[in-house]
Amino acid sequence: MFKQFISTIPGADLYMVGSFLMFFTFFLLVGLYLAFADKRHLRQMGNLPLDDSTDA
Repeated sequence: MFKQFISTIPGADLYMVGSFLMFFTFFLLVGLYLAFADKRHLRQMGNLPLDDSTDA
């Protein structure tokens, strides 16, 4: 059924390839950001909800 629905949309293959590329690019960029981000800053942000100090 899904195949029949997709085959009626003109250019559906371009939409599927484009959405896959956007999905892949987004997660690749997030992965690169996490790989090259400052680990000390990430640790500090990760511990922020657990921090009891009231430095405002």
